[in-house]
Amino acid sequence: MAKKDQQTTAPEAPAQAPQPAQQPAPSLTLQDLVLVAQIIQLTSQRGAFKAEELADVGGLYNKLIAFLQASGALTPPSAAPTEETN
Repeated sequence: MAKKDQQTTAPEAPAQAPQPAQQPAPSLTLQDLVLVAQIIQLTSQRGAFKAEELADVGGLYNKLIAFLQASGALTPPSAAPTEETN
């Protein structure tokens, strides 16, 4: 009996698509939140919000300021000492 030559080949690995460059995960810092608070102040002073939006904007602003003060990013406003003028 004649043996047939059997060639064994390793199975080919599937072609991999090139991976897109990994981008860093989005981040938000306390300084970014301080900037958001400043933007809310500025836009409300310029009248950028409608009257029916003010309650929502003000509520968010108050929560944001409370968070920033609790985290130490902002210091709570201190009671200014009253100066007597003569």
